[in-house]
Amino acid sequence: MSVILRELNEDHKFLLFLSALRQYSSTKIAAIRGQSDRNIRKVRNTMLKKIRKKLLAALTEKVQAQQPLTLLEKEFLSENGVDIEKTTKK
Repeated sequence: MSVILRELNEDHKFLLFLSALRQYSSTKIAAIRGQSDRNIRKVRNTMLKKIRKKLLAALTEKVQAQQPLTLLEKEFLSENGVDIEKTTKK
């Protein structure tokens, strides 16, 4: 996960910091950045999609390498349509 976060561009890192760690609303972030609330929500959703996509790929590799998964990782894979049983049999 740390590698995925390091690969984010600086704008996305700042947005993630404000929304996840500081728990600022999109309206407050928009005011700080001089952008619209709608734009902040769109950028945040795009950023989260990229993170999920990279996380899905990393966890799929972990399954194929037959490394242990946490319950949350298993749940994430299941929610994203990855059948752990079929993937490990390859």
